[in-house]
Parts: sequence; structure tokens; C-alpha cells
Amino acid sequence: MNHRYNIHRPGFARGMGWLPASAEMMRHGFRPLLAIAALWLGVSLIVVIPLIGQVVLALLTPLLTAGVLLAFDRLGQRRVPEPTILFAAWRDPVRRGGLLMLGVVGMAGGLAAALILASWLGAQLGEEQLEAALQSPEALAEALTGVSLAGGFLVAGAVLGLVLASLYFAIPLIMFGRAPTLTALVTSIKAVVINWLAFVGYLIALLAIVFGLVIVVVLVTSFLTLALGQIGAFIAQILLLIVAMLFQVLLGGAQYLAFSQIFGWSPGLEEEDSGDDDNVVI
Repeated sequence: MNHRYNIHRPGFARGMGWLPASAEMMRHGFRPLLAIAALWLGVSLIVVIPLIGQVVLALLTPLLTAGVLLAFDRLGQRRVPEPTILFAAWRDPVRRGGLLMLGVVGMAGGLAAALILASWLGAQLGEEQLEAALQSPEALAEALTGVSLAGGFLVAGAVLGLVLASLYFAIPLIMFGRAPTLTALVTSIKAVVINWLAFVGYLIALLAIVFGLVIVVVLVTSFLTLALGQIGAFIAQILLLIVAMLFQVLLGGAQYLAFSQIFGWSPGLEEEDSGDDDNVVI
């Protein structure tokens, strides 16, 4: 893929269909995707390392997401992706560097949003109130009752939205097109803005699926806890982790399909040059 992009406009209905289409691809390739989700879950446990765990995971998240996108590309070629495809981008210095830079951008955006909220809150509370709020949840709740948070949330949300828009297509642009980082970020924002209507449809579908999942998870968790006690609660926690990672893979599939429709990408346009073995036909 060259660095001159023709951005298509798939529309509202196509946007609503990204998640169902991703689910259909997952149905056909469930076992390999389950293995990839399990490996991703294992890598995510790095967050338990004090201080550096969350930073390392934030840096690696775009790279791991790119691996999931490549897995869906392989499924589109009727090939079975190996679990290690999750780390495929690491083997290419160009992709690795660009995707790690996206991790830095994501962390910077999250930090900026947090600082905006903290500044907004600090401007409305005195020093004594802030100290008391940090020491007691009750004091924090009491302090927040007299504070207007709408403006702070609005500005912080706008910053996070801009960061997410810049990252959404930057990941596949770097993974499949080896685009320069800045070009990928700017092009991603442009594509999201142009296709705002498709993303409205996508968000509606996403909210509906999240609502349904929450209901199912609450029912299953309650049943297991009541029926099996502590063992049931432990099983429910494991199932919750599995569901969370599969949901993350589902979102990755939707991201791949959105990229394919908006940028005209087809499975296998650019073969991975690392010599992987995922060539079993489904």
C-alpha cells in the first residue's frame, strides 16, 4: 500500500454491520482466535508488575492489536492464523517502531485527559478540600457534590476522542501499509471525520452488544455464585476474563473490516514477509 489514500464512505448501515460481520468471521475461525485471545490475556497479566507493568502494556497494545488485525486478514484468505501472529509486527523494525510510537501517543493522550480533569477539579476546590478528598472516599464524594464536572469531562472527552480517532486506523495503516507514524495518525483522523455517520452506526451496534453482554454476564455470574458458592464465583471470574478478551478480539475484527471498507483493503494484498506457517485452509 502506498501512502496516498483513497478514503471511501461506506455509510451508516455498513458501520452497523462491522461488529456482526466480525462475529461471523470469529465463528468460522473461533479456535485460532480463542488461542490468540488467551495469549493476549496472558500478556496482559504484565500489569501486575509494579510501576512498569501498565506502562509496558500500554506501549504494546497497538502492536498486539495489529497482530489481531493480521489474524483477521489471514482468516479472510481462508488460512488459520497461529497464536504467535499476535507478535507478528515485532519482527519488522518499521512496523515495530511505528506501533510502539502509537503506544506513546495513547499514553500521552490518556495522561493529558487525566491532567485536564485534575486541573478542572483543582480550580474549584481548595487545598484543604483536595487533601481531605485524597484521604477519604466520603470526603471526595462530599467535595464532588459542589463541583461542576461537565466542562472538565467535555474537554477531557474531546482529547480522548481525538486520540482514539488518530489511533484507530493508524494501527492498520502501519501494519499493512508501513505508513510513517505521523502520516498514519493524520490520515486516521481524516478517515474517521469523513466517515462520522458510519461510526455513529458502529457505536449504536456497540452499545447494543455491550448492553446484551452485561445482562448475560450478570445472569451467568449470579447463577454460578448462587449454585456453587466460592467455586462458582471463581469460575465466573475466569469466564469474565475470557469474555473480555474475546470481546477485544471482536472489536479488532470490526476495526479490520472498517479499515478494509474505508481504505479499499483486501485480504492478502501484502503478504507478511516473516515466513510464518499459517497456511492451513479453513
